[in-house]
Amino acid sequence: MSQLTLARPSPTTRKLPRWMVIAVMALLVALIIGNVIQSRAQASPTVPQNAAMEKALGVRFSRVAVVADGGLITVSYVVLDPEKASRFQLDGAHPPVLHSEARGLSTKRVSLMKQGHTLRAGQTYDLVYQNTQGALQPNEQVSIDAGSLHLRHVPVL
Repeated sequence: MSQLTLARPSPTTRKLPRWMVIAVMALLVALIIGNVIQSRAQASPTVPQNAAMEKALGVRFSRVAVVADGGLITVSYVVLDPEKASRFQLDGAHPPVLHSEARGLSTKRVSLMKQGHTLRAGQTYDLVYQNTQGALQPNEQVSIDAGSLHLRHVPVL
């Protein structure tokens, strides 16, 4: 007859108390949720709106970002009125001027203005500016000026 032997737990393997496991899991969940909330807040800062500018230009500016190792600036906008937005976009002689509110530098050198197709309401399009002399820097605010219309305190990503 064979004898059954039970293995004894090793003295180095101990079970953690249940409350400690629950506390560690709760801490991990809280850290993950906090990280997701913080990354969403950083990824989409609130861009102010200007009803007069939107009515006149047919667009709502939605994002300003320094890209291409600091050499370019993209200005994203959503088309509200395709007819007005087309006139705005085709006016390469009078592009909006971007002013750094922190340092007083500005740029209006648009590298790409015309998209080459019919604009659609609700669609997002971009203007691409040369960031001449590092006029804009990430984590500051910019003013977008189109003639006598001004959109202030736009965050720069």
